[in-house]
Amino acid sequence: MTRRNLAVVTTIVFLTASLLCYARFSVAQENYTYYGVVPSKIYRYFLADWNATPGWMNRDAGWILGFDTAGYGQGAVGLNGRLVALKSLLIIVASNDNTNVKVYDLASNELISEKTLNNMGRHYVLLNNGTKFKVVSDKHVSILLLNYQQPPDTPNQGPLPHCFYTSTDGLFVGKEFVLMASQGTTGTSYTILAVESSEIKITREDGWEQTLKLDANYYRYVQLMPFRIYKITSTGNIMVQSGSISGIGAQDSTCFPIPSAEGGFIGKFFLTRAFKAIEWGWDPERDYGYRALAAENTHIKVYDLETKQVIGEYDIKAESGVGFRPNAYAVAVISDKPITLWHLHNGSIKNSAAGGGGGVYEGYANGLMFIGIRPNEEAIIQLPADAHVEAYFFAKEETQLYIDDLRVNLQPDSPYLFTQPGLHSVKSNKNLILQINVWPREPEFQGLWFKGSIIPCVEKLNVNPEVTISSLEGGFPITYVIAGAAAVAIVAAVAVLLLRRRASKPG
Repeated sequence: MTRRNLAVVTTIVFLTASLLCYARFSVAQENYTYYGVVPSKIYRYFLADWNATPGWMNRDAGWILGFDTAGYGQGAVGLNGRLVALKSLLIIVASNDNTNVKVYDLASNELISEKTLNNMGRHYVLLNNGTKFKVVSDKHVSILLLNYQQPPDTPNQGPLPHCFYTSTDGLFVGKEFVLMASQGTTGTSYTILAVESSEIKITREDGWEQTLKLDANYYRYVQLMPFRIYKITSTGNIMVQSGSISGIGAQDSTCFPIPSAEGGFIGKFFLTRAFKAIEWGWDPERDYGYRALAAENTHIKVYDLETKQVIGEYDIKAESGVGFRPNAYAVAVISDKPITLWHLHNGSIKNSAAGGGGGVYEGYANGLMFIGIRPNEEAIIQLPADAHVEAYFFAKEETQLYIDDLRVNLQPDSPYLFTQPGLHSVKSNKNLILQINVWPREPEFQGLWFKGSIIPCVEKLNVNPEVTISSLEGGFPITYVIAGAAAVAIVAAVAVLLLRRRASKPG
């Protein structure tokens, strides 16, 4: 090796080390930001014949404020026995010692609350209906917005969020998660989805432990106790999901997005809990199910994670979507072009009458959903047509937002509200948080009795996990190492430049 070549190699190594050191220093110094808005109308109306036998049959009976009885509260706390809430609970859980957290009201820029937390520590903040808020932390935290209007005092149940949880790295795929659970006292309402072969340990704050061993592209339902802190560690990359799908006989249908196992919400490989018919199956009268949306012509396959067999194949035309209802406990959805994947309900109150006295107008679509929009990616979203919809866009810095042909100059900490139902193309030049609230349009004065959702971190939206995704049809696994692509590109460009400069000089 000549001295000049040695100098080039030395320079490349030095630049690589410098970039890595800079990246680590930047991450260490960076604050983490989370945005959201508490729904302004947290209540639910019932048909006046709701308690008849059979009930929910007379659409002309009129509407009354719902009662927090017979499970209709879904684990949330009503006001004076009615399905009405004046506040919501923001739950902040730390995964590192000396984590400093501040909560701001975006309307007034007022500091609402601040706290220093240690590992597996929690902080409760009650927020009034309609509050637009920002959480800033010097280390990554898990943030859950929950329909619970008081600090929990040894409760026996909580609302069941329908969402995926973020890891201690702030991503939806990872090897360590610290979170607060919320569900009933019975039922396996949480799902561990193994992206890679994994040995998993679930540790509760009181020392209780459970261990699991999962192959890649498999799952396990687990029960977690409400309002307890859990640390979930794994030898391989996993995803953690809460919630379930309702079938015939259930009046409640919750909407939620599914993040990609490759990182972000736009991708080609997804894992999610689904619904398998035992006594009751998917409700044929209800306008709901999984929905894949694509910006380009796309073909998707749906796999049963138990059998590894294809149970559905669909073609999607550009800027449209396709719905499906897989009969499986958990599925993988694989596409040949990037898609977004959702569980959606179109909003109609009509559903199938079933055992237990349920009627045909008992349906209640609801959703409090968060997704991230990455720079220069086109996300196709669908705002249900028969529902009230609110889509709030949040940005940390000045951002150019494009919704179809609409251009919005989005200012920092100033959410933009969009309410037009239908299919929409969304693009931006910076990281964005999108919160979508969904509730029935009938009656017109209906409110949103939601459950809850994890809020993603703005700064982590365009970071991808280093993950190995194994084919469900055999063949070699694919390793995604996208997170470091920018640094590699810079180093490669510098190397080419140096070599070209050397070649241009006479020897």
